[in-house]
Amino acid sequence: MDTELVFRILVLILLVGFIAHRGYYSRKYRPAEGNTIKQREASRTSGVANVLFLVGVAATIGYIAVPSWVAWASLPLPAVLRWVGVGVALLGFGLLQWAQQVLGKNWSDTPRLLKEHTLTVKGPYRAMRHPIYTAFFLILGSTLLISANALVGLAWLLATVLDVLSRVRYEEALMVETFGGPYREYMARTGRFFPRIMP
Repeated sequence: MDTELVFRILVLILLVGFIAHRGYYSRKYRPAEGNTIKQREASRTSGVANVLFLVGVAATIGYIAVPSWVAWASLPLPAVLRWVGVGVALLGFGLLQWAQQVLGKNWSDTPRLLKEHTLTVKGPYRAMRHPIYTAFFLILGSTLLISANALVGLAWLLATVLDVLSRVRYEEALMVETFGGPYREYMARTGRFFPRIMP
């Protein structure tokens, strides 16, 4: 089988898997009517991120179905680096599943405060405050390496960065407002997206 075809199929599997995973948990933990106390409203940043996500979808469809459409953005990456990208994506999916299971009913598809919300500090949350977003960076960022295409990879990566930064600002302010001192202490001992190396 043609190596380039293998990478195109892998990008398709990665994105379909990511969307299916998000859809499954969105249905599983859909908040009951009236259970939301407060939630983030759409912002200009999230709007720009959504446009970039659409660019990512269009570029990915082009890369998979008609590669010549996006060939101008190809990067000369060696196959070994592209396989590293596959490993990064698998690591991301592992972290995503672990974090989702630990967070359980505290998870929501959009940043919000629920009536029964509790502060989760176990599993990956013991070392970092936003492991699900770290997983997003790993999974969607890996498309840059796997596809070896700047348009595909950078659209997904930039959209993810903008969306996550917008979410994190809101979430952390909400957690401080809700949990006060315990959350500030938690922030002091953990990293935002990666474990804190130095205290």
